[in-house]
Amino acid sequence: MGGNISPTKRLAITSPVKSISTHRIFFLGAGFSQPAGLPLGTELFRLVRNRVSARYGSDNHVERDLRDFKLYLKRCYGRSIDSDEIDFEEFLGFLDVEHYMRLRGKDTWSEEGNEAQLMMRVAIAEVLYDRTPRGAKIPDVYRRFVRGLTTTDLIWTFNYDTLLERALELEGVPYRLFPLRFSEVHPLSSVVDRSSEKEVVLLKLHGSVDWFSRSSFDRSVATVKSAPYLYPPNHEPKDPLFGKNATIIAVPITEGPRPETEGLKNLYRVKELESALSQPFWKCSPFILAPSSMKLFYAEPLLEFWRGLQNAGGLHLSLCIIGYSLPKYDEYAMQAIYHVARNYQYFEPNLQHRGRKKTKVRIVDFQSTRKGITGFRRRYRFLNWRRTEARFDGFNNESADWLLR
Repeated sequence: MGGNISPTKRLAITSPVKSISTHRIFFLGAGFSQPAGLPLGTELFRLVRNRVSARYGSDNHVERDLRDFKLYLKRCYGRSIDSDEIDFEEFLGFLDVEHYMRLRGKDTWSEEGNEAQLMMRVAIAEVLYDRTPRGAKIPDVYRRFVRGLTTTDLIWTFNYDTLLERALELEGVPYRLFPLRFSEVHPLSSVVDRSSEKEVVLLKLHGSVDWFSRSSFDRSVATVKSAPYLYPPNHEPKDPLFGKNATIIAVPITEGPRPETEGLKNLYRVKELESALSQPFWKCSPFILAPSSMKLFYAEPLLEFWRGLQNAGGLHLSLCIIGYSLPKYDEYAMQAIYHVARNYQYFEPNLQHRGRKKTKVRIVDFQSTRKGITGFRRRYRFLNWRRTEARFDGFNNESADWLLR
């Protein structure tokens, strides 16, 4: 994960799972944030539609595209459904294909997405921002959880919200949002900065509500430079986040020297998120991989988070999965977690390090029925359940203590 350099070149760096002495791996899903009041699935879609309609009226791009999607389902599959019954992920996947394949031709809105996509990304961020507790309102379970972390822990999260970052900051736990720090970067190799070992690593696999991409602004700057005779002297495109005309502070999610081709360099974090989200959707749209069956179309900037993941797990002492039920639209994630879990359970199963012994895989999820538990176990059928422990009472103080011990 330490730089998107051609695989044909020999690298003098290793993936973070090898270069960081991590003894615990955590995968976090929506069930991790739900106890704090953040919405799931169907509720999120309802809130997003309401938010878009409140801002742009009932006849907006999202509602028009919903009508088109319903016609598509009826004419292609014979399915007649109401708007309230539409599968959120399936609808967003429909929009992603339309945009990524440029099916609208010259009417394609932008490189980042068409109108409905951008409106919904902004609305998703607004809903999650409003629902995420702050300061003393953060439930004790999250503060308890981050207090139990050490700087050898590695967290992969599928969540967009900033709940965990707020808890880490509240408790004064150092963390970073990228795999490795480098003290030196060269064309064929990079030198790892050992201060990296003093931070919890939090990698947000689907982006974040407070992340924004600089790519569109840089393309606009390049366009101006390519045809200077069309613009006034020293002209620079106006953007609320980037360039000399910026009115909102945005800082890179990475720090220090980085490989030239690394996609993460274009991602910036905004602290004044409310100000950014109040901008028109075409000016400020958060960098999140929307909950779509086709989200991998837009994953290129985040590939560093996935690099080497298939090799993780074998030499770790704990593997925990919290609130992630492997939804059907994340099949690619199953492939990654499958490899990590297989490595963990079958390579050095009796590993010990500094008095700690490798635990069974630990899973926390909320399932209130036998049918739900059976379905969950079926999704994770690749696990050796004799080497797996699970709690289905949700993420709470007791399950947090159990995961961290």
